[in-house]
Amino acid sequence: MKNRWKSPLRVLIMALGGLVFGSGLLQAQGDTQACISKALLTYLECAGEGAGTAALAQKQAGVKAVDLIGQWVLAGAPETDMFEYTSSDNDQHTATFKDDILPLFTQDGVWFEGARSCASCHFANSENAYHEMDLTSYAGIMKGGDVLTKPPGVPLFGQDKIGATNYDWDHSKLRARLRNNRMPPNWPEDLTETNRDGPCVTIGSNGVSVQGSDGVKKHKYGCDLNTVGLIGAWVEAGAPELKSFAYGGQQVNFDRDVLQLFTKPSMWFPASAPCSSCHFANSEVSYHEMDLSTYAGIMKGGDVLSKPPGVPLFGESKIGSTDYDWGHSKMRARLRNNRMPNAVTFDITEENRDGPLVFRGRRLK
Repeated sequence: MKNRWKSPLRVLIMALGGLVFGSGLLQAQGDTQACISKALLTYLECAGEGAGTAALAQKQAGVKAVDLIGQWVLAGAPETDMFEYTSSDNDQHTATFKDDILPLFTQDGVWFEGARSCASCHFANSENAYHEMDLTSYAGIMKGGDVLTKPPGVPLFGQDKIGATNYDWDHSKLRARLRNNRMPPNWPEDLTETNRDGPCVTIGSNGVSVQGSDGVKKHKYGCDLNTVGLIGAWVEAGAPELKSFAYGGQQVNFDRDVLQLFTKPSMWFPASAPCSSCHFANSEVSYHEMDLSTYAGIMKGGDVLSKPPGVPLFGESKIGSTDYDWGHSKMRARLRNNRMPNAVTFDITEENRDGPLVFRGRRLK
């Protein structure tokens, strides 16, 4: 194993092994000493919770939970075979699904203090488990979600179908749900998913109105006409800047009806900040170098400086292309997806998006 003997703990164990050999109890050299040292390390890592030497081992082996799952997936998502991962200090370690991956889904308190386990909501391929998903076992995880409504299921790891092994972790549903903070920030969690398409809208002679945005009425959710649906209709009409498009049987347009969803406060929930308060320019001080204050800015997408010419928001293959795919777009996902596990603290700096440091299925404090 690469760099297996770099930590202070391992230096200590090697020294202990040397003492054993020096005592005359054992005379073998070389590989035998290494085996004894490895055995001592394994024992301390397994049994030494709270002990100083074990704490050193845990610190060295710490890895962000999302990164660990990703490295398991990239290794082929093995069920029983060991896989190698790189810890946050760039050391190499080995892990198994049973000891290192499964507890991230089945144990309480892993993702943050007081967190319920993923399996508390996703416990079976049944109608009363959220997304008909079972995260209690390897077999359940590999079946994916929505196994009853969309048989044989929706893959979690970016593969093109259940049973396939062409994993694509960077574009997988699980990675997105673990990492993506739902926008706008501080949106109330709703496990029933009633509010995932945004508040209800009405359409009159003066265009689109968002219920609750005036601060008088309360925001209402669960309507056929809603904010996410309005943006989707605009995108599917070709994202026109000036030309009208149909929504709810009425003719609406970008400048009057869509742009306000990004630039005005309280459009998504009471006292919600406008999207453009964080995404106001294609500059380093604007989150994701993104400008949601104008049509031109929106069409430039995000990360325009770090990933020029930018990352498309509406599912198109590249900036400037018109092959929009709203159903798989970044904008739709960020507006709709509740970040999992539910109630995770929002962190606009994105420091916690890859989860906590973990070791052997436990969160390192």
